[in-house]
Amino acid sequence: MCRRMNSARWSDGADPEDVRDVLREYYRAVKATIERFGGVVEKFIGDAVMAVFGSPVARGDDAERAVRAALAIPRIIEQLNASSPHPDLEIHMAVNTGEAVVTIDPGSPDGDLLVAGDVVNTASRLQGAAPPGRVLIGEETFRATRRVIRSEPVPAVAAKGKREPIPAWVAIEALVPLAVRPAQMPFVGRDGESGLVRDIWSRAVAERRPHLVTILGEAGIGKTRLAEEFSFDVKETGGQAFHVRELPYEQSSGYETFVQLVHEVAGIFESDPNPVAMAKLEASLDHLGLADPALVQLLSVFARTPEVVADDRRSLFDAARRYVEALSSTPGTLIVFEDVHWAHPSTLDLITSLAGRARDAPIVFLALARPELLDLRPAWGGGLSSSTTMRLEPLPAASAHWLAAGLVGEEPEIAQRIELAASGNPLFIEEMAAWMLERDGTDDELPTTVRAMIAARLDALPREERDVVFDASVVGKVFWAGPLASLRPDQGDLDEILGSLERRDLIRMERASAVEGDRARRERHEAVARYVEEAAPDTAAVAAILAYHWREAGDPERAVTYLLVAAERAEQAWAYPEAVALYEDALGLIPRDDDRRRSIGLRRTVAGIRHEHTVMEEEQLKRLAADGSA
Repeated sequence: MCRRMNSARWSDGADPEDVRDVLREYYRAVKATIERFGGVVEKFIGDAVMAVFGSPVARGDDAERAVRAALAIPRIIEQLNASSPHPDLEIHMAVNTGEAVVTIDPGSPDGDLLVAGDVVNTASRLQGAAPPGRVLIGEETFRATRRVIRSEPVPAVAAKGKREPIPAWVAIEALVPLAVRPAQMPFVGRDGESGLVRDIWSRAVAERRPHLVTILGEAGIGKTRLAEEFSFDVKETGGQAFHVRELPYEQSSGYETFVQLVHEVAGIFESDPNPVAMAKLEASLDHLGLADPALVQLLSVFARTPEVVADDRRSLFDAARRYVEALSSTPGTLIVFEDVHWAHPSTLDLITSLAGRARDAPIVFLALARPELLDLRPAWGGGLSSSTTMRLEPLPAASAHWLAAGLVGEEPEIAQRIELAASGNPLFIEEMAAWMLERDGTDDELPTTVRAMIAARLDALPREERDVVFDASVVGKVFWAGPLASLRPDQGDLDEILGSLERRDLIRMERASAVEGDRARRERHEAVARYVEEAAPDTAAVAAILAYHWREAGDPERAVTYLLVAAERAEQAWAYPEAVALYEDALGLIPRDDDRRRSIGLRRTVAGIRHEHTVMEEEQLKRLAADGSA
């Protein structure tokens, strides 16, 4: 949230059109800066601008991007002051992180966001206390950005409506480039993966044949760290390594990563005027032995200083191929493409073209991506003769334990809790260790950074798959298809959705007997059933779920009780086919000599008749009442 100050002073007596023009430029410049970092302007309130990061889709680094956007805005205000007839504009800014209720206005053509919650009120209080030209951040924002943004504590802000003063920090500067996370933890548990990549590298260099290596894994699993360690090894042996990264924001067109590569090699800065950038490109290409004027003009497209328009994409890709061939050095060249799952289709085409068409070049293309890449390109790398795709799994239990124990020291109980909750994700282990140590191990809530990454992954799922994950979370870490099917009547093929979630490595489907004995399985079902009975305000509404769990727990009597309740509710809703099925399930659990079979059979038959809209004669009804048959 930011607010422009001194507006009352300069607007007093000023021409309304002048005031409008200054406000328009102010809004335009601030809005463009926020959007450049992936934010959405929620509203303009007089001189104030409120922006939201992480909605409608979370990205995992929303707090970081919000702070970076805020740090960039004062420079925009300086530029406005330099060209404005009222050069005394001041701006006060704040960033706060937390949960909010976000509504997308259906009446808005642009899908305007409406945001409400304490996080908004707190941001407003912090903004009111911010010094001119500075950015105050709240506690959650500080914790989410402390590794990438240098901040200094300031006195807590006493705010109206708050029982306690609000802890605050002033954001000073970014410590690393956007989307780069400094490595702090030991590199453990990846000997197999590292060995495979090194073997591929050795073969590519020896045979002078390019190879595409794709590493898939969830956020925080260690893809970038593996690439960094491998890059260090490449440089130690005399090779060269380049790192380029896709971002879901701050992009204007395709081929973003290749543009970054050309800029890095040529030493081109974003602030360089076109003539300067072109001179650097020509000097770089001359050094690589690519002084062909036609090639220079084509590659100027990737330098964002195009002097010509390519006749077709093939000629552009051919120029890129010749570029990487010339770039590859005798000891070998590594090009790391990070976050390829966010790449434009044109970039994905370019990477596969380079890997498949480059010749006599000791080069390895290392693509890092989340599993969502395979949604965009199911056959990624499949048509290439030299391509390897591997999935980076969670750390082995021994490595995860060693890492957690090393971070928390003499706190074995905390280390065990971290190891269990982090599920082998090294970044989660690191963040949770810091979080728990700060709270003396008394807080089991997930850190802001971990919640943000989980939210980002969930937001990336199709709606049906996300709903199934939420339904499964109600049951617990171990869940069964039966309750999910009861929660989702007529809402898509559950088996297909579960299969897709397993391919994304979000769930693991196994036969219950493969992971636990019958007794343990029954105990789990009983635990779930008792939990639902205690937590549900109306057990009748979840009777089918409870019947399933009690049946699997080995308690048919309770299962029958809930089956009958569920059947009655189905009849009340005119869902007669479902009622018939539930009555039949109940009959299947009752002994043949049980007197209840007659009445339940009668109810089943009546439900079937109502479903078929059959009109019965009086004698038929009497027989039905006597023996449960029509």
